[in-house]
Amino acid sequence: MKLIENPIRLNASLHKMLPYTMRYLYGQSTVKAFRLYTLGSVHVYFIEGFEKDELVMTHDTRNIKDDEIDFVVAKLFDGVAKDDLTINHAAKNQIEADLHRKVRVKDLVIIEKRTRE
Repeated sequence: MKLIENPIRLNASLHKMLPYTMRYLYGQSTVKAFRLYTLGSVHVYFIEGFEKDELVMTHDTRNIKDDEIDFVVAKLFDGVAKDDLTINHAAKNQIEADLHRKVRVKDLVIIEKRTRE
């Protein structure tokens, strides 16, 4: 497996890429920075927030595998114990229920690491 960082256009916005997911996670608040990666056909969004860092993994046609999640966590959250992370496999269902909107991806996983207590 290869995790490849993709360049981001200057006018790119997470609220445009992941509108319902960002509304669910952050509302109208801002984030420090974000990076976009691909792992084969899995899209990985690394979001640096002021209170937490998150990975949002999406796939358009199939469910995301546990070994893909483990690989991305090992690469992007290097040195962080898995117990310090919150992995939400049911994120897509929660977002759709809270916002009463359909998300256009087949599977969505959110991995959260708190930066401040």
